[in-house]
Amino acid sequence: MMLRVLFVCTGNTCRSPMAEALLKEKIRQHGLQDKILVLSAGIAAGDEFPASTGAHVAMHSKGLDLAGHYSRQLLPEYIEAADVVLTMTAGHKSAILAALPEAQNKLYTLAEFAGEASQVADPFGGDTDVYLACAEQIEQLLERAWGNFVALAGKKA
Repeated sequence: MMLRVLFVCTGNTCRSPMAEALLKEKIRQHGLQDKILVLSAGIAAGDEFPASTGAHVAMHSKGLDLAGHYSRQLLPEYIEAADVVLTMTAGHKSAILAALPEAQNKLYTLAEFAGEASQVADPFGGDTDVYLACAEQIEQLLERAWGNFVALAGKKA
């Protein structure tokens, strides 16, 4: 059994694809590709839009490539299939809870999952520095949450 992690943001072109790429790389570095599966979606995503230019630049600065990413609309079955659903803001979390209250036990903001109280602000429309700062924040939160991912993946084994 694999741990299935779902990242959720608004349009699935900036924050959640960056979180997905960063976590996949961390999983690869630790040789856990057979233990943890990562996907992303957006609450208000259009289908099949590429990641934003700023997200591409931010991930490229970390040696990662978002060329294969296309946005996906969040569907109830994605939440049902996930073991952990991580949103970028409390607003995203509230929207999911309103639609699927049964998801409460596996739904967190990324910051909550990392033991913090912050939000990951939307960089959309910002300059490169805004995207780089957003990517850095996500990477730091993933680093702080890494033990939680590993522990949950171990329980799934």
